[in-house]
Amino acid sequence: MTASPVYLAPCETYDIPALTAFFREAFAALSLPEDFFCGKQVLFKPNLVLAKRPDQGATTHPAVISALADVVFSMGAESVTLADSPGGPYSAAALSHVYKVCGMDTVDPRVRLNDDFGFGNVTMHGEKLRNARLLSVYQKADVVVDLCKMKSHSLTGMSCAVKNLFGLIPGLEKFEMHSAFPALPDFSEMLCDLGMYVTADKPFLAVCDAILSMEGNGPTHGTPKMTGQMLVSRDPFALDIVAEHMMRRDGETLYLNAAAARSRIPRDWHEIPLLGTAEPPTFGFIRPDADSGSFLKNLSGFMGGRFAKAFEPKPMIIRNKCVGCGKCAASCPQRTIEMVKRGGKTRPKIHRDACIKCYCCQELCPIGAVGIRQNPIIRLFH
Repeated sequence: MTASPVYLAPCETYDIPALTAFFREAFAALSLPEDFFCGKQVLFKPNLVLAKRPDQGATTHPAVISALADVVFSMGAESVTLADSPGGPYSAAALSHVYKVCGMDTVDPRVRLNDDFGFGNVTMHGEKLRNARLLSVYQKADVVVDLCKMKSHSLTGMSCAVKNLFGLIPGLEKFEMHSAFPALPDFSEMLCDLGMYVTADKPFLAVCDAILSMEGNGPTHGTPKMTGQMLVSRDPFALDIVAEHMMRRDGETLYLNAAAARSRIPRDWHEIPLLGTAEPPTFGFIRPDADSGSFLKNLSGFMGGRFAKAFEPKPMIIRNKCVGCGKCAASCPQRTIEMVKRGGKTRPKIHRDACIKCYCCQELCPIGAVGIRQNPIIRLFH
C-alpha cells in the first residue's frame, strides 16, 4: 500500500510570517495542486474542544489559522469558514464564548466564524458507523482543512487529526456516539469509519499545530508541552501515525490499528513518506491518568474481562474544586452522574455500575474538578 506523505518541520514560534512561510514550503513539498483551493468554499475545522486560552495548549492557535488563511486566499479560495462543535449545546451562545476565549475573534477577518448551527444526516458504509449527523457547514464545503492539536487523550490515548474530525458531529450527538459505542475498540472503529468517510467525501488537508502540545490529562486538562513542530498531510491517518511515534506511543492507538487492519494505512511510521525532516523527533509525553497501558490490555480476555474491568481507572469528583455547575452530569452519555444536594450544597454523584469510562465528564468540566482514580497496582506500571 502507498501512503500519503507527511510534511514535518520545526516551528518554534506562533509568529504569523514564519507560519505563512512554513505553509508555502509545505504545500510546495507536498505538490499541492495550484487549483486545490481556487474558487472553493473552504472549511477550517480547528480543535476548539473547550473554552481555553491559546497558551493552555488545548486548542488550535489563532495565529496558525490566520497564517493558513493568508496562504489559502492567495491560492484563490472563494471563502473560508471556521467551524467546530465542542461537546455540549451546538448553539450561537455556546460557540461565541468558545470563539472569544480561544482567540478566534482575533484571526484574519476574512475568515468567517460559523454561525450556521444546522446539521443533517449522511449515510455511510462503515464497519460500525452506517449513518451520522454532520454539521451543515461541513456538507456545504468544497474543501476541508483539519486543523488539529497534538495532545494526549484520556480515552483514546492521543488526539490528533483523526480524532479532531469527531467535532464534525454536533455537540450533544457526540454523547449519543459514546453511548452507542461504549467500548473503546468499537469507538475506535467508529472514528476510523468517520475519518475514512470524510477523506473520501471531499478534498482534504490535515494540519497539526504541534508547536505547543499537551501531555498528561488531555485533551483539556493536561499540561502544555513545547514541542516546536508543525505537520501537514493530505491523509489524517498518515499524519497521526507520525504523531503517534513522536509521542512515543507506537502501535498503541486503536483507531490507527483499525485503519491498518483495513489496509487503509501502513502501521509502521517508517512506511510513511516523510518530507521536510528526515527523522521525526520524539518527546516523552506524560500519559493520562486513565491510560491503563498494555497491562490491562493483556488481561482483557482473562476471566471474561472482569479482572481487567476491576482494575480500570475511574472518573472521580474532586470535591474541594467542584462548584456544582452540573456540566459533568449534562455531558454524561449514560446519565450516570446525578446532582445531589447535601449540607446545603449540590454536588455530582457518579453511579459507577453504569459508567462506561468515556471520560466526557473530565474532558468537559470547565474547571478541572473531575479526576481519575487509579488502582494502586496499575499506578506502579505507569
